[in-house]
Amino acid sequence: MPSLTNQKAVITGATGGIGSATAKHLIALGAEVIVSARSRDKLDTALAELGPSATGHVMDLSDPDSIAAFFAAAGPFDHLVTPAASSMFAPISDMDLAAAREIFETKQWGQMLCVQAALKQMPESGSITLFSGTVTQKPIRGATMFAAVGGATEAAARIWAHELAPMRVNTIVPGIIETGVWSGLMGAEAAQQTLDATASALPVGRVGTAHDVAKAVGFLIDNGFVNGHALVVDGGHRLI
Repeated sequence: MPSLTNQKAVITGATGGIGSATAKHLIALGAEVIVSARSRDKLDTALAELGPSATGHVMDLSDPDSIAAFFAAAGPFDHLVTPAASSMFAPISDMDLAAAREIFETKQWGQMLCVQAALKQMPESGSITLFSGTVTQKPIRGATMFAAVGGATEAAARIWAHELAPMRVNTIVPGIIETGVWSGLMGAEAAQQTLDATASALPVGRVGTAHDVAKAVGFLIDNGFVNGHALVVDGGHRLI
């Protein structure tokens, strides 16, 4: 097990399944975590669950001033992890363009603003872990915005790995992960049917868990020789 003792990590969006699991995993490895949530109530709930190794502040990823204030309040830290995201599935013929723009604003623009603000607080020995999704490699109907934004994130991360060296910049590329986002998108019953069907088709025989992704984040933070890489965590989904 790697050790992150005496290191601090900022995790944006710690109220989601992947963000929460990542915070818990990094704490288990010895890190202190600084987390964000969009509302005070959600932030307080997350902090109560994470315990004394976590602190946090409210941050709205669609508001540049809120992002700047969050990182100013966070102070110096070693690692940035950005799992926060909005959710949307729609074919281009029926797409709500305002909702599509919101995906871009929170996921791509929000991640970029977080990186820019975080650099003022991070050492050269630090790391940045961004988030994409396997729809950049395996098309799924209705996932236009996830694919477009994820592809932009992966491309930006490779450029930033050059620009920010020796700081390391990598991207996690999750596949189908069992979190509450699926119920929010399609309802509980349809979500379970989708997850079950995916599990039976995947080479590993199951869908992913938030902890699977959290362990991948821990690896990228710990391994100082991995840089500019898009780490796919999908149970082999892109292969079928």
